[in-house]
Amino acid sequence: VSTQSTGSSGINAEYGGSTECRNLFHVIILGCLTFVLFNNFLMAVLILLLLVVKSESEPIGYQSSKPKGVSILSDFPDAKTFFKQYVVPAKPVIFKGAAKKFPAFSKWTDSYIQSLPQSKDYSVFLEEGKKENRGDGSQRVSFYTFLNIYKSQDVYCVNEIPPFMREDVPVPRSIACPFLVDQLMIDNVMWFSSGGTKSVWHNDGFENINCLFRGEKTFILADRAETLDRAHIDVRDGSYSTVDVDNVDLKKYPGLGEIQFYKADMEAGDCLYVPFLWFHHVSSVGSNLAANIWWRTYRTEMKCEDQDLPDLTIADLKFMGADDSKFPLADRVHLALYADDYMYNHNHSTPDVFLHAVGQVLDETPGYEHVSDEIILWLYSKLDGNRNGILEYEEIDRILFDLPDLLATEHSLLGMARGWLDHSIRYLYQTVYDLIS
Repeated sequence: VSTQSTGSSGINAEYGGSTECRNLFHVIILGCLTFVLFNNFLMAVLILLLLVVKSESEPIGYQSSKPKGVSILSDFPDAKTFFKQYVVPAKPVIFKGAAKKFPAFSKWTDSYIQSLPQSKDYSVFLEEGKKENRGDGSQRVSFYTFLNIYKSQDVYCVNEIPPFMREDVPVPRSIACPFLVDQLMIDNVMWFSSGGTKSVWHNDGFENINCLFRGEKTFILADRAETLDRAHIDVRDGSYSTVDVDNVDLKKYPGLGEIQFYKADMEAGDCLYVPFLWFHHVSSVGSNLAANIWWRTYRTEMKCEDQDLPDLTIADLKFMGADDSKFPLADRVHLALYADDYMYNHNHSTPDVFLHAVGQVLDETPGYEHVSDEIILWLYSKLDGNRNGILEYEEIDRILFDLPDLLATEHSLLGMARGWLDHSIRYLYQTVYDLIS
């Protein structure tokens, strides 16, 4: 899913001006206090210069105020609690020590992985440059080779979890619901480095639980609902920013000076929930190995707490893949509505929003390019079960089930209407012809 910064140059100028004025005010006050306390003009000037340099070279997350922490739980909650308290309101949360129970936490040492015969034949993606630059290339090497070189070279691995290791990663009970694991799983990813990695400032079009098996990670996050027009996601195809995460230039990216950031510090054994479309930057320290699960956003309450599910692992799941262009039509329509700015900020869709979002998806779908606005609004009326004029989460989630049948009905009705129209035109033509004759 691609997002874009909707802030105009006027808005950016306003943000930039207020940020610069506030920072200048703080620097002047600190300089005056220094002069009063030490009665030394040169020392005051030196401190002022240091403060100015520092204020212009801070890493992302510290531009406006100290980042807030996120909620912390001692373990994974049941699915009903997780969705009600964290997924639906889009609140990040750390599950402290939850991954220590996973076999991967104790088993996945370098020597263990290299002892697996498959590691010599299985290839992984090797990313060059620990500070992410999405223009840099990648190459494939054997997993065994990667483990021999990653500690001494400026490289890291981003790859799906190797099939022969997936049984070591259980599905967290918070998402172990039949419908979710059967239909909403997108992908799994393994992140492996010697530490020092730094991601770009970006967001993902999926819900995410990331579990850390060794090392430390820090996530700097921001709520999309609060910061969309200030996040400076300037590369739409990829949903990321070109901002230097180590040295934020507030003149070029002024909106970042007004964002309320959040910070999640992870230790080995912790897991973190990152909500759908939240902006984030990730850095790592020490030998680092993590895995995450992405799944499709779905806000209807998960009624699976009483289900007698077996103990699932990643090996039991079927993933759709992260390329949303290959999703079924109903899934792409569902995703487009959830990603819409108005929907994200107001928790419901309107006829105009629906018409725009669904129209774009249909225009890109062979066989549906010429579906009229009237037909799209007819679909809207059919999905609006309580007839209140808006589509709420449960009604939008019904798209995954109802849209294929509705579209089939629409095509039948449209075909009947065209047949009736053709018959009427032929009848009118014959009547006029008879009168002339």
